[in-house]
Amino acid sequence: MTDPLVIDLLHLERPHIIAAHVFVGTEPLLVDPGPTSCLPHLEAGLAAHGLQLSDIRHVLLTHIHLDHAGATGTIIERNPQAHVYVHEKGARHMINPERLMQSATRLYGDKMDMLWGVMQPIPADKVTTLAGGETLQLGNHTVRVYDAPGHAPHHLVYFDEATGAACVGDNAGIRLPDYGYTTAATPPPDIDLEGLNQTLDVIASLQACMLLLTHFGRVDNVAEHIANYRQVLQRWASFVREGMERGDDDATQIARLRQMEMDALPSDAARAQYQQAAPTALSYHGMLRYWQKRLETQAS
Repeated sequence: MTDPLVIDLLHLERPHIIAAHVFVGTEPLLVDPGPTSCLPHLEAGLAAHGLQLSDIRHVLLTHIHLDHAGATGTIIERNPQAHVYVHEKGARHMINPERLMQSATRLYGDKMDMLWGVMQPIPADKVTTLAGGETLQLGNHTVRVYDAPGHAPHHLVYFDEATGAACVGDNAGIRLPDYGYTTAATPPPDIDLEGLNQTLDVIASLQACMLLLTHFGRVDNVAEHIANYRQVLQRWASFVREGMERGDDDATQIARLRQMEMDALPSDAARAQYQQAAPTALSYHGMLRYWQKRLETQAS
């Protein structure tokens, strides 16, 4: 069986920020097509392997964030033969993305079109909702589906039995090629550290040959990567909690976290790549919200 393809979507024309993954076979599968703004690069990447959007039969979404799922509606519009698979908690936002787009616009403002483009709705009859526990037979690929909370409550992990590849979305962090450095992927609003560690347990139990990260690409040293990401999460969680206890303001916390990132990376180019793939401020605010919600729960 051919290894999955890693297609660089060249987000904002920069390499190694967002990857889409394609499983070739009798019914090609596309995992996380990325944002609509990157669709021309997805098409070019497919063409480099002798494929077109019209060849895709199944679009599997790990979760519904725009950098992963934004182009899905446009793909279905152009290729109505394809079918979409998404977590039951996120499906309604793919069928009617208005609220999702409004929320993103509040965050990104006039940069929305440049960063992500427009998210088109998907006809309900083109969507299969998943809860985890399913086994999908998609052409000659048998794909096991796992509920994977942590990064988001609408997150799934897909395990392809033929290749031994686990598509983990953002639940295994951000690790860009060439640097060997992993950073947190903990944006607001729904980071759940307990859920995330349970999901990492599930991923480890798969004994996958490779992890496929949206940010970015294939990781072969699976056990080492998972162990390292647990440490990263613990470090970030402790850092933010200790800053809260000291009374540090957001700007101070973000500056210190960003300095920690800068010290770990070898060049300004590497730092710019990581900031684009996983802005420190977003991951900080997600971790902060996690602690605030947990403290509120303990106080009630």
